[in-house]
Amino acid sequence: MDFSIHSGHIVIGPVDAPGDNQEYERFTITGNPDGSRTLRAITRSPRGDLLRDVNQMAGPDWRPIEGTTRLFFKGECHGTALRRVIGDRLLSYVWSPGQETEFAEFDAPPHMTIGFHPIMHEAWKMNFIDVTRDDYQEVLIHTVSNTWNGRSIGHGQKLVSEAKFAGHEDVTVPAGTFPCEKFIWQTPFDKELHVWRTGPQNVLVKELVAKGDKEGTLYQLAALEEVEVAVRA
Repeated sequence: MDFSIHSGHIVIGPVDAPGDNQEYERFTITGNPDGSRTLRAITRSPRGDLLRDVNQMAGPDWRPIEGTTRLFFKGECHGTALRRVIGDRLLSYVWSPGQETEFAEFDAPPHMTIGFHPIMHEAWKMNFIDVTRDDYQEVLIHTVSNTWNGRSIGHGQKLVSEAKFAGHEDVTVPAGTFPCEKFIWQTPFDKELHVWRTGPQNVLVKELVAKGDKEGTLYQLAALEEVEVAVRA
């Protein structure tokens, strides 16, 4: 199987002023030779006071395998979280400055995703939505932070919400025009998000905060580079 690399960055800005954007996240998605995928993301908040460094891996069936996240907020390191799914269990380790290592274990249902808060991963949270249906379906996320922008770090908890497939659209963003699947997501944070993704690696193309706090905020794919590498036996 070939090895693919998708890399680029996401910008954020108001939907009514599409030229008033600033860089929000840099990412790389690798399509691994065994069919798994790895997402690496560096996210910087618009205020510049939050920096998040995430690396997470999902299997060929999009079942989460493992992930790590490091959080820096207001100039201070807030710690590191490491997670691994083994069978039907989620193992979680958290290191915080000045604190002893904490360990916890949780159940890991088949349709659960692990949330580390990179914006690119919003597209992956739709991975268990059946696109042959047009009704709302459950989205189950075990988050690392109980805040909207992930400005804390810990063992988190499971959050249940719902989303539905809303059809196919060709979407134009600064990176170009892409054939997309669209989803409408009623999030656990009282927001309605519209999410567009493309391709076999489910790359986020656009996300709009349609209702709720920060309504009118638009995330767009600003640059995308794709590389396919043949793997020799």
